[in-house]
Parts: sequence; C-alpha cells; structure tokens
Amino acid sequence: MLDKFSDELREKRLQSGITLEQMANKTRIDQKFLEAIDEGNFAFLPELYVKAFIKQYAKEIGLDETETLKRYQSAKDGKLFLPEQEISQPNAEVENKAVKQTPKTSYTPAKPQPLKSYNDPSIEKRHEESDAAGKDKILIAAAIIGILIVIVAVYLFFIRDTKEIIVAERPFEEVIEQNQQRYIEETPEAEDDTTILSSDSLYLKFVSSEPSWIFVVIDDIKKEEFTLVPNIEHVVTAGNNFKATVGNSGGVKLTLNNNPVEFTGRSGSVRHFSIDREGFRYLNTPPKLDR
Repeated sequence: MLDKFSDELREKRLQSGITLEQMANKTRIDQKFLEAIDEGNFAFLPELYVKAFIKQYAKEIGLDETETLKRYQSAKDGKLFLPEQEISQPNAEVENKAVKQTPKTSYTPAKPQPLKSYNDPSIEKRHEESDAAGKDKILIAAAIIGILIVIVAVYLFFIRDTKEIIVAERPFEEVIEQNQQRYIEETPEAEDDTTILSSDSLYLKFVSSEPSWIFVVIDDIKKEEFTLVPNIEHVVTAGNNFKATVGNSGGVKLTLNNNPVEFTGRSGSVRHFSIDREGFRYLNTPPKLDR
C-alpha cells in the first residue's frame, strides 16, 4: 500500500514538471528525505516529521494536503482509501437499480387517522418546577437590588464627606505654556542594531544544525509552523509568551532577545516548552491554540 502511495506522489510530481532538487530548494527539505518518499521508505524520521514532509510535498505538487495525509494513513494501515465522491457514487447507482427493479403496484391512500392528544405528567411537573425556580430567581434578584439601594442611600446620607472641594485656579498663561510643552517632540537617540527595538516585545530565534520541524503558539492567539534546515535561523515575535514544539530537538539552539536559552534536547526526539519574560519551562504535552 505504501509503495502505491509513493508511486502516486512521484507520478504527480513528474506530471507537474518539478524535480527533487527544485522541491528541496522550495520546501527546504533535505533531498535525501524527498528521495525516500519517492521510494516508499517512510521510516527515515519519526512519524511527526514524516507527516510534515508529506504535507509540504503534496502542497508543492498541487494536491490537497489533508486528503493526502489521509491516503498515507490508510496506506500505512493497509486499507484502501476512497474519497467521499467515489464512496457516494456506487450507493447512488445501487439506489437507481433498486428503483428500476421495483414493480409498479397500485397504491390506495390510507384514511387519515384522528390525532390523539397525550399529556405527559412528567413534562407538566418539570414545567411547574421550572416556573417555581424562575419565581425564586426573581425574588432573589429583587432582594439584591433592594439591598444595593439601601447601601447607596446610607452612603449618600451618612458616610460621604460633604465638604466642598476647592480647586485652585492657575493663570491662563501657565496653562498655555504647559500644553505647548506637552507637544514638544524629543529627538530619539539612535539605538544600536543589536539591541531590542521594543521593550515590551519578545524575539525568539531558532538556529538549527540538523533538519527540524517547529510549531509555535504566539500569545495564545496565533500559530506558526515551519521546517528548519542546517545552518538556517528563524525568528518569531510576541508580546507576552511563546509555547512551542521542537522536533529533532538535539539540533536546535534558542535565543530570547539575543540572550541564550538553556534548552537541551536529543536528536530524533521531540520537546515541548513555554517561554516568557518570567523564564523558561518544559511542557509535558504539545501546545494548542486555545482561540
């Protein structure tokens, strides 16, 4: 099954006129891994990287990424994958044959039966209970509002300080001068290129010595996914925090705002971590986008 799957990918690539060298340059995937996919050898890296490479391979040759991954999983499990259109078409043909083979018979419409009314005592009981609960909620809300009104009245008549507040007036010229100074633009000092551009921004740099797949959740509101090849670096920015999954973690180094991060991993293994201004910590489960 996997051999047939790889043959289909290779034929589609050849039809698209894309060579393995061109695909390696575009996807930044090592050419030896692309050759392994063409040959039906999917054990060259852990499953996480294999699926990521197949997804990029399919995208580059114009195939649907999600359907291609489903085909790969079916081939791996030794099952035949059929798209929804191919599955529904035979059923439609069977239904058409069934309709053709059904003999015509005379049909006599049945006489309409009078509708029977039926009252479920349990439903009526639930309605009564819900009405009683609604009345209780109204009484509670009215009591809370009454208590708040009493508290406000006590504050207004007994607690609030009734002394007048005297505001000292300033000369009109002084007010004008202060407003003018407020809008004077100060010339910013030139900063060194190596310093961080914004004090409330985080810059996380990934530097790889081996091929690695990276998944990053930024500020819990957006995500970024990319593949690193040796001697290539990639920077992501955030306002508050990062949560990331690093594949082949032994070949990746991290720096936060140009400061080295004590991140350790092993070749071929996956590491999950979270990092912000407070520090760095490892996670037991892969990060997910909550929104």
